[in-house]
Amino acid sequence: MTEKEEIFKSRMFARQQLIEGWNQEVVDNACIMIVGVGALGCEIAKDFALMGIGKLILIDLDTIETSNLSRQMLFRPGDEGRGKAEVAAERLKQMNPYIKVDYYFEKLQKLPMSVYEESDVVIMALDNFNARLDLNKICLKLKKPIVEGEGEELLLN
Repeated sequence: MTEKEEIFKSRMFARQQLIEGWNQEVVDNACIMIVGVGALGCEIAKDFALMGIGKLILIDLDTIETSNLSRQMLFRPGDEGRGKAEVAAERLKQMNPYIKVDYYFEKLQKLPMSVYEESDVVIMALDNFNARLDLNKICLKLKKPIVEGEGEELLLN
């Protein structure tokens, strides 16, 4: 990174560095996996991107539908039919050119364990109960911390 880019990046995240105890270097070196890039996953990914997280790994086996456009702010008209994780990765890179984003249009059960091992924390933003159980088993096996993002939909299903 050039000196000019370093200065710009430092200014981009200067506000949060005013928080006592904040360490932008820790954030910059962190890798967060988000499984499910729907309404909740989009919001979480956006927040991490704008705070300067170093890397996101996005996993979703769904495509964008017109009904997603009113509640998933990373998706726009014309994105219909494209993979949610791929489009989200593109938009996050536009918001934060310094972020690294890997994305997978794959069942979470079929991802190589190395993908999970790379992450520091796994965010579960899934609306499928069986997928939640499978992801929980993977994280327990690898001793990865997991953050449950949803719960309300389980009550409705």
